[in-house]
Amino acid sequence: TSVHGGFLGNSNNLHRIIVDDFTDSISYLLMASTFNTDKKNHMGFHKYFMDKSDSMWARGKSMMEYVLKRGGKMGKGFQIPPLNAGNALADLDYSNEMKSLAVSVDLLKARAEDSLVAYMHAYRKGDMRSENQSFDPATAHVLEELSESYSAEIRETSEKLNTLGRMVKKDNSRNMALHLFDQMLLA
Repeated sequence: TSVHGGFLGNSNNLHRIIVDDFTDSISYLLMASTFNTDKKNHMGFHKYFMDKSDSMWARGKSMMEYVLKRGGKMGKGFQIPPLNAGNALADLDYSNEMKSLAVSVDLLKARAEDSLVAYMHAYRKGDMRSENQSFDPATAHVLEELSESYSAEIRETSEKLNTLGRMVKKDNSRNMALHLFDQMLLA
């Protein structure tokens, strides 16, 4: 496969996915760091968000390798601002465990939506001679697999969020619930 076909018509979407994956990796890294301090020592949450950071970094790297393999470039065109450029890292509220898991679900949903946009663009048929033609089944296949991984991760993260939410409902057992949930994440 190469830049022929509809690859170039979808390259801006793929670049945005790469940038957003790397940006989210840093967000997860910051979230993880809030749970490994002298004040808050929740190593399970720290490990969980570090794993999320590594996963997002790996996704971005994998997509970058795919783009380069297809003949795309990572130069000036790579400087496209992320789709959520209006949302700075400071806007994300990950001040406690529940909010961090909720932010994680929101980030994953946004990435899944981005991959769906690129997927639909990859199946858009138009004038085959046009420079903006984007019909590209190979890229659609890669994006389909990406969407499936996001869907599984959204489900898993939502389950954790719902479980923790049920566990911390009662004020008198909230600290014990957080401790047990943190230990479960650490295992």
